Amino acid sequence: MEMLGWRDGLEGRWREWKQLEDALGRTLAGRTVLRVAGKRPPRGMTTGAGAHSMRLSEGQEAAGAYNAGLACFCLGELDTEGRAAFLENWHKRLQSGATAIVADRRGKGCETAFELHELFAAGGTGIDVQVGRTYWWVRYEVR
Repeated sequence: MEMLGWRDGLEGRWREWKQLEDALGRTLAGRTVLRVAGKRPPRGMTTGAGAHSMRLSEGQEAAGAYNAGLACFCLGELDTEGRAAFLENWHKRLQSGATAIVADRRGKGCETAFELHELFAAGGTGIDVQVGRTYWWVRYEVR
């Protein structure tokens, strides 16, 4: 009986991720995307032919003009000050008005919708925060 609960939990997380992945794919379709991933990026997340992908550890150097940004599983690897610095540098590489999407697992400092809104308010407008059981994601326009 215990194994069934574990399997249901895993399947629930998978369904939640697939919903997130589908929404991100629709939002980023046809855009030139700067994608940044942490140590454990999600499998299957594609951003199309106009994307440049890099790891969080590779720094913030990316040449080009990007009208969208996607950061997956990055903020959970950073402390509070590191998160603010990452977002500031990332926003500088995105065009003003670019669509930015950040997604991660729920964790310290990024647990509630209020905390997430506060984190992204400095660099974005039209902030849409979604918090699921396992993941959170935020979509906004870069100032």
